[in-house]
Amino acid sequence: MSMLAESIRQNLENITPIEPREITEVRHKAEQPLFRLCVLIFIVAVITVFTSDIGDLGVLFILPSIIIFALYYNYAKARASAIRVTERNFPEIYYKSIEFAKKLGMEKVPPVFIEQKNGMLNAFAATIFGRRYAKLNAELVDVAYMEHKDFDTVFFVLAHEFGHHYFRHADFSRILLISLGHLIPVFGTMHSRSMEYSCDRVAQLLLGRNGVNELMLLSAGRHLYKYVDAEDYLRETKKGNEFLPWFVNLFATHPIMPKRIAALADPERKSGKLF
Repeated sequence: MSMLAESIRQNLENITPIEPREITEVRHKAEQPLFRLCVLIFIVAVITVFTSDIGDLGVLFILPSIIIFALYYNYAKARASAIRVTERNFPEIYYKSIEFAKKLGMEKVPPVFIEQKNGMLNAFAATIFGRRYAKLNAELVDVAYMEHKDFDTVFFVLAHEFGHHYFRHADFSRILLISLGHLIPVFGTMHSRSMEYSCDRVAQLLLGRNGVNELMLLSAGRHLYKYVDAEDYLRETKKGNEFLPWFVNLFATHPIMPKRIAALADPERKSGKLF
């Protein structure tokens, strides 16, 4: 076991949960209002189906079935092709996941899986039949074990995914309730961006860092991100035509990187800009 893994393990006994109020305060101010609108859209749709031709009731079972299949398929892929993080396989990440769960007051620690995805830098949180888990692409984990020995970046991404679990973004019931709202252009992606901002703030809270340098990985890639000057990056992104980035952001499920980095760098930690 590495010195880092042993240090994290020994410190677990001293971890105290973060006050729920403190976590709620970092949630993006637009997330819950947008969620309520999604729920309203779902309720109106269900009522419309119930009050129309009885033959349309079959529609109510199609959407949940599709969501369940997609969630189960992703979990099956994780179990079939990914490596589960344990005390012996990637112990640094394993003990850090326990630390995050304790800080967030979770009763169970979501297992973490690592899967090779042909160069794609990504991670996600998911839930199936009450089982929460997180998956990190191997190409992202490379920066910790091979490229730069940079565990901070992997921990920040993992903390972000645990933020999704804390806010129950990956729960089946929530996915179902927001599903129809997310079919509406612009509105759906706006709600998605608000959730991503919320989880970035949770990661900052868990790690005590702003995460700016860590998230540059998603723009520069795992080989070059360490050489990027974040301040210069933000300064350059503000030059030129503002409409084009704004237009791309409008339809993006995640905030475009200039807006996301700017939100992370904000010393007051206000809610990031949705537009």
